[in-house]
Amino acid sequence: MARVFQTFATAALALLLWSGAGFAASLTVASPAFKDGDKMPRSAGCEGGDHSPTLSIHGAPAGTKTLAILMTEQDSTKPGTALWMAYNIPGTTATLPENQPRTRQMKGEGLQLQGPGGKMGYSGPCPPTGLTRRYVIEVFALDDALDLPENATKQEFLLAVEGHILAKGKLSGKFKK
Repeated sequence: MARVFQTFATAALALLLWSGAGFAASLTVASPAFKDGDKMPRSAGCEGGDHSPTLSIHGAPAGTKTLAILMTEQDSTKPGTALWMAYNIPGTTATLPENQPRTRQMKGEGLQLQGPGGKMGYSGPCPPTGLTRRYVIEVFALDDALDLPENATKQEFLLAVEGHILAKGKLSGKFKK
């Protein structure tokens, strides 16, 4: 029962965050590695190096102090599984370099959280052989820094950003092994 409530609460919070209510701006999120909705590069996946893609982020409104990133898998047996959570990236960041280290500290400023299996930082797409899955990278412009432990859950991450979002944007991609 607790698991059902947690799943429901996470889904409700995600719907609230993406409802658009009260948002004055949207971010443009892009990558030179793939276009929105297209195939992600092999290097981004588990068999190609597990390299986080370069992200270009534009349109952060005045008052943005930090950026936060959430990458989720959409079509797995556990839809919405968080593969990458990062935060406290300076709000003036226009380009986030590829291949972020698998450590709490990102290249430059910013922190990462644990993902699947307790691995720190980015965990790339790794669908079963022959299946194509969809992935979404969401970027949030926040009015404050976040204070999260390195083992924070996706739900804790979403609760922390709630009420601090000035703008948001997303980039989606597909991956097949």
